[in-house]
Amino acid sequence: MIKFFRKIRQRLLAKNKFSSYLVYAIGEIILVVIGILIALSINNWNQNRLDRNLEFQYYKRVLEDVKEEKLILEATINYSNQVIGHAKEAIAVFENSPNAHPDPVQNLIDMYQASQLQDSYSASSTYKELIASGQINLIQNEVLKTALIRFYEIEWTETGVFKLENTYRVNLRGKMPNEIQTEIRSNCNDIYVKSRGNYLTALPDACEITLAPHYARSVVEELRQDESLKKDLRYLIGNETGKQNDLKPIIIQLDDLKLLLENINND
Repeated sequence: MIKFFRKIRQRLLAKNKFSSYLVYAIGEIILVVIGILIALSINNWNQNRLDRNLEFQYYKRVLEDVKEEKLILEATINYSNQVIGHAKEAIAVFENSPNAHPDPVQNLIDMYQASQLQDSYSASSTYKELIASGQINLIQNEVLKTALIRFYEIEWTETGVFKLENTYRVNLRGKMPNEIQTEIRSNCNDIYVKSRGNYLTALPDACEITLAPHYARSVVEELRQDESLKKDLRYLIGNETGKQNDLKPIIIQLDDLKLLLENINND
């Protein structure tokens, strides 16, 4: 009987030891899980902090791009106005208008400058980086994200009259004597105006070339007889006017985007 009770006692002690071990093991597991959850929470908090900092940096960079874009658009319109000004002076010569400039050298300058082209580009480097890296999703403001996509995905430099062929340029430069074109290019070419981080192009307000008046007059008279040049020049004026009309709503859209970014950056 004594042996029987001893065995029962040993079993109870063993059971109590196992229960204590089990409680200890469960406590250890709970502590490990809590530690992992805390570590994950800290890591998520830190990652969110880094993401928000990066988001704020992108806001500032996009705002700088938008400001640069506005200057580019204004320079594009200014260049277009200069081309139209020369084209109107040239068309007066082709039409033998009494308002035409009396100096044949200036006539040739106007004819040539009316054929000038400006290479348009968009200040979209930050947006392209956001898209290429997939970090566009860092932008939490859905209104801003939508506005960015709607503006930059249009690519205004690739639309409308920007893609039309400049037939006047090809036509005139194939007929005006090369020595005259060289002289005009040397003295009347694009000028570069530094603006923020880039250089914007414009035509000089005035330029002088060395050319004998009688020779200039003979070339003007020969070009004036070409009806195709007159036709292409009218077409060019229409295109440049259409370009400016196309840019007006783009500038309004850009101003709205700029205001939205400024409000976010000031929050």
